[in-house]
Amino acid sequence: MIRPQRFFSQISRHFRREKRLSVGSFLVLLIILLLVDMFWLASVNISNQYQSVLKTAKVEIYIEDTFADSLLSFFKITLLQFEDVAYVDFTSREEAARILQNEFGPMILEGLEANPLPRSYTMSFYKSKSLADLDMFAHQIINLEGVSSVDFGREWIVKVENIGTGLKRIGLFVGGLILFVVLLTMANTNRLTARTKLQEFTQLKLLGAGPSYLLYPFLMEGFFSAVIAAGTGWLVIIYLLEQVSFTSFSLVVPTNTEIAIYCGVAGLTGMIGGYLGIRRFLRP
Repeated sequence: MIRPQRFFSQISRHFRREKRLSVGSFLVLLIILLLVDMFWLASVNISNQYQSVLKTAKVEIYIEDTFADSLLSFFKITLLQFEDVAYVDFTSREEAARILQNEFGPMILEGLEANPLPRSYTMSFYKSKSLADLDMFAHQIINLEGVSSVDFGREWIVKVENIGTGLKRIGLFVGGLILFVVLLTMANTNRLTARTKLQEFTQLKLLGAGPSYLLYPFLMEGFFSAVIAAGTGWLVIIYLLEQVSFTSFSLVVPTNTEIAIYCGVAGLTGMIGGYLGIRRFLRP
């Protein structure tokens, strides 16, 4: 059994002998993972803005003309019982007419014998609602006594949800593509390194060195190169963000825990790439 100190000495020799390939591989990984960081940061903030847009969705509930005014206060209490309702505002016929005249001019209702506009309630929510949630909510409201129609801008919500779904699909595709590039980079780097050391491998095998002794330095190089590149990338991103201020919106940055997990995953990916590049040279 090979002692741990021999493993570490082998790793140290590996890094010293292959400085150019190791540095080149590290720089490639740094550039790739910087792109990942920027894409991740953009995705997080787009998703945050998407949720904010959904949170602003409001439901308009129109009341039948035959529904008594004396029952409106009880109707409002009923609406407030629904889950996540932030507020319920009542708009009378007169208020609706003033709003319409302010938007389209005072002549919009001229010539009409009576105000044709309905009474209505406007509801908003504490949490963002998906299209399915809003459809279910509208179905429950329309069955209440006195409700003539319910509107929440369904076509607009469909467009917003389609954008969100599209962004998720793009994220999965880009993430998979970058994962493949990281694996390919480490595999090619280690394959080149192994070829330059083919004669040394043969001699070590004849002397009784096992596969783990030969493989371990390549795995460690893949792991540490990817971890350090991922961490350095985020240090660069955070430094740049500190130099720029955003006034129109608040930028959301992944937490330290999420970044640490990301660096760990990058390290494991680098190890896998290292193994793929060296495995053919470990065969007897």
